[in-house]
Amino acid sequence: MSELIQIRTRGLVVKSVAPNSPGSRAGLQSGDVIRKVNGVSVNDVIDFQFQTSEERFEIEFVRQGEYRTAVCERGWGEEVGLDFSFELADQIHTCDNKCVFCFIHQMPKGMRKSLYLMDDDFRLSFLHGNYVTLTNMSEDEFARTKEQGLSPLYVSVHATDPRLRGYMLGRGAPEPILPRIRDLGASGISVHCQVVLCPGLNDGAAFDQTVADLADLHEKRSGLSGGTLSVAVVPVGLTQFRHNLYPIRPVTPDYAREFLKTCERWRRSLKPDLGTGFVFPADEWFYYAGQEVPGRAWYEDFPQFEDGIGNMRLFLDQSKRALKSFSGAKALRDLTLVTSPLPSRVIEWLADELRLRLRTEVLVRVVRNRFFGESITVAGLMTGQDVSRTLREEGAKGIVAIPDICLKDGTLFVDDYDIERVRTETGLDVRAVPTRAREFLKTWIPENVLAIS
Repeated sequence: MSELIQIRTRGLVVKSVAPNSPGSRAGLQSGDVIRKVNGVSVNDVIDFQFQTSEERFEIEFVRQGEYRTAVCERGWGEEVGLDFSFELADQIHTCDNKCVFCFIHQMPKGMRKSLYLMDDDFRLSFLHGNYVTLTNMSEDEFARTKEQGLSPLYVSVHATDPRLRGYMLGRGAPEPILPRIRDLGASGISVHCQVVLCPGLNDGAAFDQTVADLADLHEKRSGLSGGTLSVAVVPVGLTQFRHNLYPIRPVTPDYAREFLKTCERWRRSLKPDLGTGFVFPADEWFYYAGQEVPGRAWYEDFPQFEDGIGNMRLFLDQSKRALKSFSGAKALRDLTLVTSPLPSRVIEWLADELRLRLRTEVLVRVVRNRFFGESITVAGLMTGQDVSRTLREEGAKGIVAIPDICLKDGTLFVDDYDIERVRTETGLDVRAVPTRAREFLKTWIPENVLAIS
């Protein structure tokens, strides 16, 4: 059946349909806009997957302004075969907090537009590990989370003391988090937690209380079917654009060393009981403290990898494994590795190994972040203008490899600089390369020179 209607296109837009899939057999096409499944509105791909879990279902969709339905049948375990242009059919849920440490509030105008989007969407937390505060979720959304089993979620806790948490989130009122996590855990929802550590605010006794409270909600202690799994602790990022913002103290080397001792004390005390170190300080803490990152076993199964925890260790280990079977052939071209201060020690080590093994020139150029301020040390926030300046001032040879983590779609830096502009300003062969060691080494070392496992 079909009905010609005037409609604002709101729904899941089909990007592609796999050949011979249930979606293809039902007649769905690229460009179709899916509105409902079995009469239930779908607001995102999670709804779609939940509603299409049976072997037979009806899809209502719009094609070129025409409202249609299709019956879809699939075998047990068979994928529907639809790929969507975007995972949400409605708007991203945005953040309504005014966190005293918010990085977006510390950015000047003229940056890449997508950086100003402050998402706080539980669906993106489930799908991609984005951190959410849970402050903007309705009771219906909590009920949906439990009904659909959206686990694990990634929750920004910062402090378990309701008054302190409310203050840090800029809510103007206490903002308890423990009852929410306990309620989710009772329904089988697991939670990875995050603490943005601000010296003088949520450290010391407040941090100890936070870890103790969250550890009590681990399933090994609480008896819940879900609950807390881990706590990532990242140091606050402070730019030079903090005019009229809360005066947060920066992390110093001495502070970082003492804080790592605190984390290690908690890890030793919790491991026998919980079976996990539970508290995972970010790689930046070790950089600030001037210490080597721990061995692989310390990171367990890397539960907080996307939050910058264990990146250096994994890069080192992958590089060492890949270089073991090196054949000794010479590389095709010289190479310049561009990096930021945080991973620079690891990149210097890799450069030494490659010089020795490939018998070629390998340079390292460490980009100091003059745009945001030199306290910003992560590669993902390197700006095009800082990269261009560093290459012009210090020079480069051969292929200039820039980590793709600092580029959107492989082309655009955070300051809206295009990679082509850097090429033009420097006259160099600048390329975006994968951040992970295995993929990085494959991009430029000659074929059959290196065995990547």
